[in-house]
Amino acid sequence: MSSQGLLVMFSDVWILIRNNRRFSQKSLVLTSLFVVAISGIVLFSGNSINLYNNNNQAQAQKQVELAKINKLWETANDLKNPESVAYSPKLNVLFVSNVNGKPTEKDQNGFISKVSPANGSIIELNWVTGLNAPKGIALSNNNNKLFVSDLTDLVEIDINTGKIIKRFNAPGSAFLNDVVSDKQGNIYVSDTITNTIYKLDGNNITSTLQPWLQSAQLNGPNGLHVDESKNKLIVASLGKFTKPGAGIEIVDLKNKTITPLGKEGTTSPFGGLDGIESDPTGERYYVTDNPAGKLYLVNADGTGYGTLIDLHTQGAADIGFIPSQSTVIIPLMKDNKLAAYKLAE
Repeated sequence: MSSQGLLVMFSDVWILIRNNRRFSQKSLVLTSLFVVAISGIVLFSGNSINLYNNNNQAQAQKQVELAKINKLWETANDLKNPESVAYSPKLNVLFVSNVNGKPTEKDQNGFISKVSPANGSIIELNWVTGLNAPKGIALSNNNNKLFVSDLTDLVEIDINTGKIIKRFNAPGSAFLNDVVSDKQGNIYVSDTITNTIYKLDGNNITSTLQPWLQSAQLNGPNGLHVDESKNKLIVASLGKFTKPGAGIEIVDLKNKTITPLGKEGTTSPFGGLDGIESDPTGERYYVTDNPAGKLYLVNADGTGYGTLIDLHTQGAADIGFIPSQSTVIIPLMKDNKLAAYKLAE
């Protein structure tokens, strides 16, 4: 029974006793003291429960809190709706996809830029051109190729020459979004509108891009991250375009089962989730909320999360991460620039 219910019960008992003339004055006094004592215990117990819950929530926040965050640099706002960024350790450069227009139109205005990870200077704004609305971007496992989602195609680019090698059409696709590669050379691509994840065998030159998993449980899949240690694909979901709101889903790469990470909005974030990367330990994820303009730090076991950076602007998109430097790079689509932050524990 709740504390409120107990108090109502004891109040009814007191009224009954008070209205019964057969009870002595001493009985009335003793009964009054008993009711007050029990009521106090109940109220105190309820407050204790609330304090316990609040302490638990505060503890969850402490588990994901970073002590220091330094902003390193911002690019000039010469980029055009930058959506995704990937770091190449081989060339020590950042590759950035630029939508440059409406994200749903095949207008050939999209392009890829090269940016310095040291200071954010733009090395080459129009490195690869002629794309439509490029979004997700990922390096192959051998760091020789760049894979970019372009509405209904996956584009393969030679990182040394900047030449487009091949286009892979995704049958039945509508809005290809993020791209990620694993250590085996497989490429995964999310389609936010059709709730589909496509797969390409990057080691097979005759391979085609085919649906690998389609499920309403994905709820608008956006950002992708492969957790090699757990053999899981981590999916940051957007929800519906008209009303963003979803959580993080865990997909088993072997049997394709889907399970939510933690409790949405309580121990894991709920919102218009976009980019996702892992910290070097694999114990936490960095996740952006695009419409909220925030970067969350999320426990990989689903036990808690917190706001790491509030960017105070909408459009925080598909982040890149430089593990050796503990640096996260955030594309700000509406501000036409990147922002880099150094993370220290």
